[in-house]
Amino acid sequence: MCRCLLPETVVAGRYRVETLIGMGGMGAVYRVSDTFEVQQIALKVLSLTLSTMDADVAVERFRREARYAHQLQHPNIVQVLNFGQDGELLYITMPLITGGTLKALMKPEHPLPTLEVERFLADLAAAIDAIHAHPQQIVHRDIKPSNLLINPDDGRLMVADFGIARAMQEKPLTQRGWALGTENYIAPEQEHGKAEPASDIYSMGVVAYQLFTGLLPYQAVVRNRARGLPPPSVLNLALPPSVDPVVLRAIETEPQKRFQTGAEFTQALHDALTIDNIWAEPTISDASMTTTSNANVIVRAIIPENPCALCGRENRSSSRYCRHCGHTLSDTSLMSADPYQVGYLSDIGHKAQDNEDMLLVVQGLAVNLPPPPHSFGLFAVADGVRGKHGNAAGGHEASRLAVETVADILLPLISTSATAASQTSHPSPSPSQQSTRTVIRVQQNVEATLEQWLRDTMRQANQVIYHCNADYDTNMGSTLTIALLYQQHLYIANVGDSRAYYYHPQHGLRCLTKDHTLAASLVEAGLLRPEEATTSPKRHQLYRQLGQNYSITIDHYQYPVEPGASIVLCTDGLWHTLPATRIEELLQKSEDPQHVATLLIEAANATGGEGNVSAIVIRL
Repeated sequence: MCRCLLPETVVAGRYRVETLIGMGGMGAVYRVSDTFEVQQIALKVLSLTLSTMDADVAVERFRREARYAHQLQHPNIVQVLNFGQDGELLYITMPLITGGTLKALMKPEHPLPTLEVERFLADLAAAIDAIHAHPQQIVHRDIKPSNLLINPDDGRLMVADFGIARAMQEKPLTQRGWALGTENYIAPEQEHGKAEPASDIYSMGVVAYQLFTGLLPYQAVVRNRARGLPPPSVLNLALPPSVDPVVLRAIETEPQKRFQTGAEFTQALHDALTIDNIWAEPTISDASMTTTSNANVIVRAIIPENPCALCGRENRSSSRYCRHCGHTLSDTSLMSADPYQVGYLSDIGHKAQDNEDMLLVVQGLAVNLPPPPHSFGLFAVADGVRGKHGNAAGGHEASRLAVETVADILLPLISTSATAASQTSHPSPSPSQQSTRTVIRVQQNVEATLEQWLRDTMRQANQVIYHCNADYDTNMGSTLTIALLYQQHLYIANVGDSRAYYYHPQHGLRCLTKDHTLAASLVEAGLLRPEEATTSPKRHQLYRQLGQNYSITIDHYQYPVEPGASIVLCTDGLWHTLPATRIEELLQKSEDPQHVATLLIEAANATGGEGNVSAIVIRL
């Protein structure tokens, strides 16, 4: 029988429990320390209390999972390192995969980038074929996004959880009347207890449909009020129609009509995505999406060539009509641009040995938000946190992970990846197909959606650093302030003591964010005067930063902005040395935001330049 394991419990004399990772129908999974190998791994124990099945059946299924999975050695399958019994506990140990699940990457009605989906499906196909090649003819029978893990080192997909896999030549262990598997992903024959290798291909096909469209098949039918299943290309304009028969064949009702192997499925998919014709011609010019970066600044510009004023998608310079929605490209009346200029600078200072600040500056067209398309600006500042007594603790690595996560998560949500679009083939659709295809866009309240995206991005950045700390026994941390400028509104998410300011000539300067330092808390409690906070040693002591805990509280704000105003994002190296009055004075000296950014950095360094100092200045 299984019991809940408390932290510090030792299993089999070597596995010390640290924390519970998750619980399911077959067992509980814990993060543990292997005291023999001196490493962190995952420990799964049988949890009979969570299942209504017969105890003997559950125990035998658990033993089978360990035995078969231990025999499978493949880079796309989570390996079983050890298994055994400790008193009443049955357990298996596996590598600790901290990159999350495929399910965590998926958002309803938001397809993943086509090239990323193709890569994930190739990994899944390799794993499925390796499973089916087992001498006992194993069928996994529970292929679904939550059982597909992402390796954090190289991003490859790995299949996990063989709790309901069975060998076809053994006596079936499924109890009468049960259909093992997850309802939305199981094949018709599996519902009747007749699982076969083609059943896993069906599940893979459902996963492919969901990745390409952002919807499960039944959801697509309901949302589109269709009599039949809408082809993927109808729901995702980034897909060529040639992909449709490939995905639909994988989820055929009759097993013999499906692909017989995962490799056959992915090869057909690859062929469909690489058809050579005029629609495969890239439409993004070299200058339309630029990425420049150095050790402390990442700058991107996502500007489609000849964009459609109705849907915002890119087109060839010679086109007269949008190849996606058919709207005339001579009409620019709907196109909305919110003009602003940006300046930025990051400096190591006079006394620091390393620059641990990171800046992100992105400008582009928000084609995934409700039409007509508007321009957007995405900005972030992150300040790597030093260790105790000022020792280096991977501060720059942490701040870079933070801003790279912001770009990786938010840009595909706001603006379709130009890189993916330019590398994807598009066979010419028929007129009837053109008229029925629709874009998956945000239909709910845009303001609430953008706030949620910023919160989710901040949580993801926190977990990336947190898992890196756990994997490599480090103590990295970072502040992070994200600002999204869209349709005369500023959306902000903040953790730590980097700041966002708003300045308008008629209203002066005000700080938009709250510092998460002990000094700020003392000021708020009336135990420290505001003027003392800028010199107090406690101004460097953060009580909230990225990477220290799995969950984190996030401050988020929304403000309307006015023409003629300026927005400043900066690390603490600026506001520690320059009072608000001095920052306001420098903002008044020039209309050029790059000149203002330079003035701010020079003024901060002139006071002594003890730390890194970085700033982004946006002039509306």
